[in-house]
Amino acid sequence: MNQKNLLYFSAFIAVIALLSILSDFFMLLLHGLSQAVFEGNSTGKTIVMLLWFFLFPLISVAFLKFNLTEKIKPYSKNLLKVFFLFAFLGFALVLIQFTLISAEFHSLGPFATMTENNGVLNWQASKLSHNHFPKASLYVMEKSLNLDFGGGYDNGFPWYSFIPDAELWAFFYLLIELIIFVSGLFFLNSKLKEISFFDFIVFSAGFLAVLISVLDGGIASGCAMMAIFFLSLFFSKNYLRIENHAIATLLPLMVIGFIGLADVIVPVEIGNNFYASSIILFFGLIYYFFTEKKLNRLSFSALNFVLALILLASIFMSAAQLIDFSFGREIQPGYLINAFKENDSGAGLFVYGLPEALSKEKVDEEIKQFGKIIESDKSSWAYYALINPSRNFRTAEVQSLIKEKFNSGSYLYVEQADVSKEITSYKILWFSDDFNSDELIRNEFLASKVLYKKDNLEENSTDMVLEERVPYLWGMLSILSEIRSNGFTGKVLVIKKS
Repeated sequence: MNQKNLLYFSAFIAVIALLSILSDFFMLLLHGLSQAVFEGNSTGKTIVMLLWFFLFPLISVAFLKFNLTEKIKPYSKNLLKVFFLFAFLGFALVLIQFTLISAEFHSLGPFATMTENNGVLNWQASKLSHNHFPKASLYVMEKSLNLDFGGGYDNGFPWYSFIPDAELWAFFYLLIELIIFVSGLFFLNSKLKEISFFDFIVFSAGFLAVLISVLDGGIASGCAMMAIFFLSLFFSKNYLRIENHAIATLLPLMVIGFIGLADVIVPVEIGNNFYASSIILFFGLIYYFFTEKKLNRLSFSALNFVLALILLASIFMSAAQLIDFSFGREIQPGYLINAFKENDSGAGLFVYGLPEALSKEKVDEEIKQFGKIIESDKSSWAYYALINPSRNFRTAEVQSLIKEKFNSGSYLYVEQADVSKEITSYKILWFSDDFNSDELIRNEFLASKVLYKKDNLEENSTDMVLEERVPYLWGMLSILSEIRSNGFTGKVLVIKKS
């Protein structure tokens, strides 16, 4: 490993970081890359990504400079075993916790709750394909270190306030994360003189994806799929010894392919790898063709022709996803969905993270810049509008405008609400004897229309069927926002039933 390559890469990351500070365009593009690879919805995760790829090469330079690489080289295999063992234990603990909570509430979820902490409102949802229960560990760490980021990122407080023995769970998660970090750090630096710069970047990316996905998403998340892909790529390149190089180079894609097949066959939403698939195909097939060319084995064949077509498709799909992640989904005047009222149609916008005291009318005034409002509503920190767009625009443009006008102090997102009609059943669990769903939930709110609602006073619950114009996760957030908007600030859990 050449020290200069490591220093150049670290300097490159520093330049990218500087450009992102100076240019909103670069920041949005960088955020899109973070979201595409590490499911980094918040700016905090983008900062973590930058710091990781800036500091890691510098640490490795220090290992080379002080000859620490040779000293830890004999322990390389054991370090790798520890790394994979505790990565497995981390993901296993996530599944165990999810299973225990699911058993307690007799459901596989998704689950959602909302809480306020030091004036900052936040909500979280957890499902098998993207589990946020372990994220409570971030709040425990933040509290232990006496840190306060003012709600600038999702610190896991909602589930911390809900999960029994949250601090005990957090202790095990953080201990596992620490062991993964130390073993991964020393393993990679024990191999510096044997691996290429390409290997260094691949393992670093997979390493970061493991650390993120153990606490944020779990084994079935898109970030975990990225971790499995990058680490399989590193393994196949450095440890797999077979004569058929095509199989070796395609192994990472085959591993992900089997996971994707299981996701399709099993009649439960176990995976969240659809968005990640095109990016994984892009990286994997570029690596395959580059390796075959380097080994002088690249030739025209039916397999290579099919793989080339898949690569071409993955390039376009990855580019489209990166643009959407960076600049938001595009909304066009011709793209319309039906409103609740007959003969009305428009494009839907769903906003969350607004100040609770902000009036709907003030938000309407800003949204009118993008088209005529057909219907709109606001509950607590969430807002929905169905508009007739006056021009093409992307949701990031709306998000930037609203952040500038109404900075709530917490993270704020604008999403495209593109569901024309969805009938969904929910159960609301009230951890209070004092509730009346008729007073707390209107018949129509935030793109949701109540078709059925019944309270069960014996178990402090409400069964409800909604007709929605938003995906079910935003539907769960709509329910929580509506409940809070009408005065209920106690503990509440929303579970999707169908």
